[in-house]
Amino acid sequence: MNIFKEMGLSIYSFKSYGEFLKNKKGKVFGFGVMLMVIYFLITMGVPVIRFFGGETISYKIEKTVPDFELSNGELWVDGVYIYDYRGTYIEVDTDSRSVLRSAYDMQDFLDNYTQVIMMDSEKVIVKDKGQVHEAFFSEMDFELSRRDLLRLVPYAYIFLAVFMVIAFVWMTAWFFAGVLVIALISMIVASCMKVKISFGKLYILGIYSRTLPLIIKAAVSILPFGIPFFYVINIGLSVLIIGLALQSIKQVPQAPAGPPYGGGTGNNYPGNDFSWM
Repeated sequence: MNIFKEMGLSIYSFKSYGEFLKNKKGKVFGFGVMLMVIYFLITMGVPVIRFFGGETISYKIEKTVPDFELSNGELWVDGVYIYDYRGTYIEVDTDSRSVLRSAYDMQDFLDNYTQVIMMDSEKVIVKDKGQVHEAFFSEMDFELSRRDLLRLVPYAYIFLAVFMVIAFVWMTAWFFAGVLVIALISMIVASCMKVKISFGKLYILGIYSRTLPLIIKAAVSILPFGIPFFYVINIGLSVLIIGLALQSIKQVPQAPAGPPYGGGTGNNYPGNDFSWM
């Protein structure tokens, strides 16, 4: 059975999980990696492609980034820019020396938005994930301009490639680490169901149980809002799938533990002991 067919069956066919337990470790590992490749392409690859839209980084900078210069602790931007849409507010106004008050004095205004970036010639105020940060350009030990960005474009491609590789490895490592948690929780479920099964086999079931939750997680990632405690729902769905898989496996008559004809116990079945798998 190929990996893509197994992905489809892992979503709805709980009786197939008994067959998944017969797969070799290399194939199980390959399933997990391929699952993460698909998830990574949806959540990271597609947004990057959509952002650039077939355009080069140089063209994107020339098209979207205004002429600016940060030097001697002051920022200059050609023009005034204001963006206010769906909880995001961006304001850049460096025409006068100081437009913004301190972040503390602007707290009531900042509370109206989820994400905020505000700049004047002296400072920048950023709000993200409920945290507000304020920094003065005079504290920054570097200078930067639009021309500098264009000169850095060749390195940007290398940085982007390295970043994507590191991000994929990191996400894949967290995937397999997360399955450990799911397998540990599933041991409690198996015990309550009076099913004797090794931790290693629960780990295999855990890898296959991640297909549907990751599809849902990828869909949720494109929503303009978050779902509280979604990680609990996500892990709980995997544990539920494993429970249904164990229940399905229990209902399938297993092969005799000994030789079927002579030299053994004949009709001695292992019952709910899956250690033979």
